[in-house]
Amino acid sequence: MTNHNGWKSTPVGQLACFIGSVKFAVPVLALTAAAMSWGTWVDSTVGREAAMGGVYGSWWFITLMVMICASLILSVAVRYPWQRKHVGFIIVHASMISLIGLGFFTMFTKVEGRIILDKGQASQQMQMDKKWVRLLSSNDRSAPVLDYTFIDGTGKVELGEDTLYIKEIWANSEEVTKILNDSPTPLHAVEIITAPGQTVGDWVGQVDATQAAPTLGDFALRVMPTGETWTPPTDEPWAVYLDQAGAEHSIPNVGESLGESAWTVTSIEYFERATIGAGSVITERENGPPNPAVVLVLTHTYGSVEQQMAFERFRDSPFIQQLEGETTTGVSLTYRGEFFAEPTLAVMRDKDGRVHAVYAEPGAAIVSYQNNGEWPWEITVAGNEVKILQDITHARRSTTLEERPEAESSSPAIVVAASEDGETTVLRWRMPAEVSIGDRTVALEYGPVMVNLPFRLELVEFRKTRYPGSEMAMAYESSVLVTTEGRDVFDFRIHMNHPYKQDGWKVYQSGYLSDSITVLQVTKDPGLVPMYLASIALCIGILVTFYSRSLSWGHPDIPMPFEPTGQVNAEEV
Repeated sequence: MTNHNGWKSTPVGQLACFIGSVKFAVPVLALTAAAMSWGTWVDSTVGREAAMGGVYGSWWFITLMVMICASLILSVAVRYPWQRKHVGFIIVHASMISLIGLGFFTMFTKVEGRIILDKGQASQQMQMDKKWVRLLSSNDRSAPVLDYTFIDGTGKVELGEDTLYIKEIWANSEEVTKILNDSPTPLHAVEIITAPGQTVGDWVGQVDATQAAPTLGDFALRVMPTGETWTPPTDEPWAVYLDQAGAEHSIPNVGESLGESAWTVTSIEYFERATIGAGSVITERENGPPNPAVVLVLTHTYGSVEQQMAFERFRDSPFIQQLEGETTTGVSLTYRGEFFAEPTLAVMRDKDGRVHAVYAEPGAAIVSYQNNGEWPWEITVAGNEVKILQDITHARRSTTLEERPEAESSSPAIVVAASEDGETTVLRWRMPAEVSIGDRTVALEYGPVMVNLPFRLELVEFRKTRYPGSEMAMAYESSVLVTTEGRDVFDFRIHMNHPYKQDGWKVYQSGYLSDSITVLQVTKDPGLVPMYLASIALCIGILVTFYSRSLSWGHPDIPMPFEPTGQVNAEEV
C-alpha cells in the first residue's frame, strides 16, 4: 500500500502541517479580527479612503489574508488522500478562500463614484474618489487632455514625455495673504492691534493726505509715505465740480448758471453726517460719525434735470442721476482739501528710519509719540491700548496657498516639482496651473478621476420628506430622465433600495446637498455575483459539515435532522 503521508515527516511537511493547524490559524484570525476592528474605527472617524489605503490595502493586512489562505489550503492538503467525509470540510475551506480572493478582486476592480446634480442639470460622467494629474493643452479646464497619471502618494511619476515629482499631498488648502517687505517701490505700512483681545494685527498702508484713511475702532489710522509728515489741516474740505476737460470750478449759488452752459443750479444741500436712506435719499444722521456730503440739482434750459451727489470720503465715486430729460451736464462733483473729520492717528517714518506718531481730534490738542526702536510698540491712544507690531517701508501683498486640516468643505492640493530639488508649485483642486518643466511651461490640473458612463442622467426633480415637526429627512428620492444609446429617453425614480441598473452599473440615492441638489452613488462591481455564489457555497458547506454523516465527520453535539434525540449511531460520532 502506498504511503501518502510520508512527506509529512519531512521539514517541509512539518511546516505545512503547522500552517494548516489550529495552532497557527487561531492567532492569525485573532490578529485579523483586531485589524478589521481598527479598520472599522478608521473608516468611521477618518474616512473610507483612509481605511482602504491605511488598513485594508496595506501590505501587512494583505499578508494576514495570505496567511489565512495558506492555512486554509494546507489544512485541506495535509489531509490527502481525501475521503468522502471530507466533502463538507473542503467546501467550507474552498468557499472561505474564494471569499478572501474575491474580496481583494472587488477591492481592486470595483468602480465607485458619485454624480451631483441640481434640478435641470444632466451628466454622463461620475466623479471618483481616486485622483489624477492631467496634462492639458492650455491653462483651461475644458482644454483637451494630452496625458494623465494617477496619484496614489508622493514620489516620481511619468506624465507624457516628462517626469514630475509629487512632493506633498494636502487634504485641504487655503489662500493666505501675507504682507512682505520686498516691494521694488517704496510703500510704508504698519501692522496694528487696536481692540482688546485681538491677536492678529490689521495691515494698513500709506495714503495720501487728500484720501480717506481707514477707520480702526474709534479713530482713523493714517500712514504717511516715508519722509512725509502730517499735521491736522486748518481748512475744511470743500466741494467743487470738474468740467469735461477736468478743470476745477467752484459751485455756483442757487439760481446761478453753471459756467457759460445752459444749466442752472436749482438746489444745493450740504451734510455733515450724511447717510443714505430709502430711495437713495441722503439725510442727516444725528450723533453719527462725520461724513460730509453735498447734493446738487441742476436744470437745463430745455427741461432736463440732473442730480449729483458727492461724498468727501469717496471722492472718486460721484453719483449722478438723471431725473428728467436726456441731456446731461458732463460735469462731476468732488471734494478738495485734506481729510480731517474724525479723530486720527498718523504714523510717520523719516528717511533715517525713525518712527513717530501723532494723535489729533478736531478742536483738541495734538498728542505726540516717539518710538525708541523696540517692537512691538505699545502706546495709549485716547485711553485705549494700541500695539503697533511692525513698521515696514516696502510693503507688498502676497497671496500663497498653505496646508490646512481637512474640513467638511475642503480644497485638496498637491505640491509638485519638475525635479527632485527643483522649485515647487501648488496645484489646487480642479484649478489648472502652469508649471515650468525644463525650458518650457505646461498646464497641469489636479482633480478627481472622471469616468464616462453608458447612460446620461438628467435631474427632473429631487423630493425630500421630513419627519413631522423637524428638519430631519425621513426619505428622499430623485426623478431622472435616462438617455442611453438605442433606447428612447425614459423616466426613472431612484430612491432607497431602488437603484437604476444598466450593464452592471447601479445608481443609488446616496444623499443630498440642498432641497434641489441630489447626490447619486454609482457603482460597478464585477465580483459581486461570484461573491454571492461563494457565500452560498459556504452556507452549504457549513450545513454539510454539521448535518451530513456521509459527507463530513459531523459534530457530536448536533443530532441528524429528523432523527430522534438519543438515536445517533455510535459509529457516526
